[in-house]
Amino acid sequence: MITIINIGQQARTAVGEGSVRGVIGPTETGTRARVAIQDVDAGKAHRVASSDRTQVAYVLDGQGARVSHASAGETREQELPRRGGVYLEPGEEATITAGGSPLVLLLVSVPKHTAKANDVASPRGYVFVESALRSLIDERAIRERTFWVNKETGLSQSWDLQIGRMAYAPRAHSPRHVHHASKTSPVTPEHFYFIEKGTGEVKEDNGSRPVGPGDLVLIPAGEWHQLLASDSGFDYIEFQAPFDFMTTMDHDPLGKNWYIKGTDDGTGKPQRWVQS
Repeated sequence: MITIINIGQQARTAVGEGSVRGVIGPTETGTRARVAIQDVDAGKAHRVASSDRTQVAYVLDGQGARVSHASAGETREQELPRRGGVYLEPGEEATITAGGSPLVLLLVSVPKHTAKANDVASPRGYVFVESALRSLIDERAIRERTFWVNKETGLSQSWDLQIGRMAYAPRAHSPRHVHHASKTSPVTPEHFYFIEKGTGEVKEDNGSRPVGPGDLVLIPAGEWHQLLASDSGFDYIEFQAPFDFMTTMDHDPLGKNWYIKGTDDGTGKPQRWVQS
């Protein structure tokens, strides 16, 4: 059954740099993935410590931040704008420091996925700025997605997760679809939407439920689902882990294909993005 968790209703725990709200995890929801919202006071810093898990820290709100990222014996520091973040492979660490205004961070971590062979011996993390990344559009040009982490787009070097932003035009919708583990993976995939802007509904086999800003929609593997926007459209974050699953769609051929925004395949149409 789909679970809807409103971020604003989660209890805050005071920490040195501000406060943190746990959203999903082994204790809260029985998931391998962990998600939290971290508030960082102006002038304070949040450290994403080295771990055996793969981690993402993303600036949901706030300006003037800086990030320090330590990987393979090197440390790099740079500005980190709103809608920017850092992706960390196990063993890497980062510190995000707020400037003159507070920050709101999305923190996500997942176990390392080893069931699918990797062609990179020592994957490395990176800092990303969403506005500089390649975007994809669907067949009808009513949905647009920008991955922050996805091995098939050439960003990450692991199959641990995919995560990024999805935008829906007014009244846009996804195909009705369902996710299962791939034939070679023993791991049941985990999937959620985190709605930042817009209202609409998520349909499941037993009906539909309203969703809006602040809602995290946790969708179990094997659960047929469809997301439909109202006149407001949608702006949300989409997550799946591991990035080793199969998707079945229900009678919507135009909902399957994605195209690289701003390209031309020689016929005036954007190039199709080929995904597994």
